[in-house]
Amino acid sequence: MKFKAIAVMATATALSLGMAGSALASPLSSKPKPAPQVTGTRLQSALLPASAFGDGFTVADHKNTGRKLLSTKALIKPSSLSCRNFAMFIYIGGFGNTAGAVDGVNNPNPNFADYPNIVLAGDQAVLQFKTTRAAASFYNQAYAKYKQCSAFTETEFGLQLELTTSSLSTTTINKNKAFQLIQYADVAALPIASEYQSTAFVLSGTNVYTIDDVSGTNDPISASLLGTFIKRVQALYKHH
Repeated sequence: MKFKAIAVMATATALSLGMAGSALASPLSSKPKPAPQVTGTRLQSALLPASAFGDGFTVADHKNTGRKLLSTKALIKPSSLSCRNFAMFIYIGGFGNTAGAVDGVNNPNPNFADYPNIVLAGDQAVLQFKTTRAAASFYNQAYAKYKQCSAFTETEFGLQLELTTSSLSTTTINKNKAFQLIQYADVAALPIASEYQSTAFVLSGTNVYTIDDVSGTNDPISASLLGTFIKRVQALYKHH
């Protein structure tokens, strides 16, 4: 079962406010050169293949912010969202980021005989900001919001879902600031005893990377998987 859904409303609103072109270098030599930027469609091309989550995984949904850069005006903040909306949806625009992309993946044929060692679904997303300061601000706000939302109950697909934080810890991944979150998911009427939703956030330069999965174990997201994800996206900037 996949808990998170991709939210496109914030992206559509950001697009309606107008696009921002690629940042231009200042004619003043004393100012640092702006960080390179790519579009949402380019970010989408660097996402991990579904097979990175496990054999047989398929892409269930994917979105990006298009072929132009978004305005840096922040329309929403993590603090303004309810726990449900922040934890249950993946926003690829609206946080003041210039581009974003996300893939949702599913395991169409999970072998419940291997429970709890199964992964049922997952997501990967990258948000690109114009500056490292803006990226760090969003990362810090996301951490604070997850810390605040330690337990909440919602109804999804006609089932009562309660997410409770099992652990929230800071770490480093490929020398980048990161945090790992593990939530226990108590879902009524599911055929298995329990599920966990693991989520990782990584701050790297002007980008914030996230990967999450739903599985039967409380394992954190693989640092190796996150590292590969970051390298694939960073390769887009080599020619800028």
